[in-house]
Amino acid sequence: MFYDQSGVFGRWGIRWALARADRVVALSRQWANKLSASAPRARVVVIENAVALPPNRREERHSEPLRLLMLAKMDAWKGVADLLEGVAILRSLGTDVALTLAGPAGTAGDAQGLADAIRQRGLHPCAEYVGAVSGEVKAKWFRWADVYVQPSHHEGMPIALLEALAYGLPIVATAVGAVPEVVTTGQEGLLVPPRQPRELARAIGALVGDRSLRFCMGKAGRKLAEARFSMVRLADDLAELYDTLAEKQDLRMSGTTGQPVLISTR
Repeated sequence: MFYDQSGVFGRWGIRWALARADRVVALSRQWANKLSASAPRARVVVIENAVALPPNRREERHSEPLRLLMLAKMDAWKGVADLLEGVAILRSLGTDVALTLAGPAGTAGDAQGLADAIRQRGLHPCAEYVGAVSGEVKAKWFRWADVYVQPSHHEGMPIALLEALAYGLPIVATAVGAVPEVVTTGQEGLLVPPRQPRELARAIGALVGDRSLRFCMGKAGRKLAEARFSMVRLADDLAELYDTLAEKQDLRMSGTTGQPVLISTR
């Protein structure tokens, strides 16, 4: 979006800078493709985000309601209104769910605005907004939840989604940005189109009565987090990148150019 809005000379400058970098780091294949399309001469490498892995200890609850968690800045493009509408649809069908929204206030509302939106849909007290969370408080909400929901209209590779996988939570998310690179529908969770509250409600509803499916998806998500999104994997990827660049620098310094190595990230 920034590139598209930068004008002719701005876009030329971006392409020039990206082409001069020894490596341009993209956080997903989706971003790598976009960068390569905008700057074909850029040397793009994918190094995915990573999260700390909590102890692999998740207790299965056998009580209702099903607990839903969304963790994000409360911006409209994160699909907050879609999720509230989806939960209202489920409640109207007699499906018992509880929703916690957590994260800083944004364009979708603050504490008062979101409380009003929850009341207007008749969701109080089964839905609540708890504001920004971090550290042990954030970990508490991940442990509390049964399902993590990410209803964004567009995305990169959201950290909260990776954290949810690490906590062994099944995912219901929109198939936008790099999310389909992470979640395979039917394996770690269920993917739906963006801006479709009824599809969101249908996917959540499919998990409400199927504890076995939730368990299998959560287990697959944890396994994926361990394999692809651990800090150990990130350290290995960065070490490999810097080793490659160090070798290139040695070759430069033994030649005639002596130019510094430049790394760009996106």
